[in-house]
Amino acid sequence: MIPELTELGFTRNEANVYFASLKQGACSVQQLAHATGLNRITVHSIVEKFLSLQLFQQSMEGKRRRVTVASPERLSLLLEQPEEELTRKKRSLAAMLPALQDLYRQKERGLQIKTFHGVPGYVRMCEDILTSRTETLEYANIEALNAVIGPYVFSDYLPSKYQRKIPTKFLYIDTPASRAYIRKAYLERPESSPAEAKFVPREEFPMDSFFVIYDQKLAIFTPSTMDGVLIHDRAIYESLRPFFYSVWARAGKAVTNR
Repeated sequence: MIPELTELGFTRNEANVYFASLKQGACSVQQLAHATGLNRITVHSIVEKFLSLQLFQQSMEGKRRRVTVASPERLSLLLEQPEEELTRKKRSLAAMLPALQDLYRQKERGLQIKTFHGVPGYVRMCEDILTSRTETLEYANIEALNAVIGPYVFSDYLPSKYQRKIPTKFLYIDTPASRAYIRKAYLERPESSPAEAKFVPREEFPMDSFFVIYDQKLAIFTPSTMDGVLIHDRAIYESLRPFFYSVWARAGKAVTNR
C-alpha cells in the first residue's frame, strides 16, 4: 500500500507512519518510530501533521499519549485539499495581481518613485537635481520654500549649482521676495550658473510647492508639509515640459544673467 498512499500525496515516510499505525492500532510515537525504522523526531512531526489533518486521533493512558488512525474514509480529505488550496491561491493571486501588474508596467517604462520628508529629504532631492545634465525647469513659490530651507539653499545648494554651471529657467510666484532672491542668487553673482526668470501672478498660480523638471525626472517638494517626491519617468517628463513652456511663453519678459 505504500506506493498507493504516496499517490494520495503522502511522502514515503508519511505513508510508512500511516500504514504502521493502521497495523498497530493505538500506540506511542516511540512505538511508531520503532516499527518504521524512522527517528523519533521525524515520526513526531508526521504525527502532528496527521493530527492537524484529522487523519489521526489521540488519547491518553495516564500520562502517556497514544495515537491511532482515524477512519480511512478521512483520506478523502486529501483529495479536497488541493481544490481548496487552488481556490485560496486563486484568491491570493487576484488580490495581488493589480500591484504586480503595476510594478511590471513601472519596470517596463523605467518608472521610479522615491518619497522624502523633512530637511534631510529635501537635501537628498537637491543632490539629485545637482546631477542634472540638462537645463532644469523650476516652477515654485520660492518665498515659501526659503522660509523653511533657505539656509541650506544659500550655504550648500547654490554654490554646488554654480560650480556645475547648471542652466535653469525659473517660473516664480511674483512677490518682492521672489524678485529679491533671483537678484541676490543669480543676477548679482558673477559666478552663478546661467539663469532666466519670469514671474507669474499669485492669483493665477496659488501654490506653495517647488517643482523641478530635469533629466526625465520631476522633483516636487511642499514646504507646508515638508514632504517630497522624486519621479523618474520619461512619459511624465515629456508631458510636463510643454506645460512649463506654455506658461513660460505667457509670462512676459524674462530677467537673465546670460
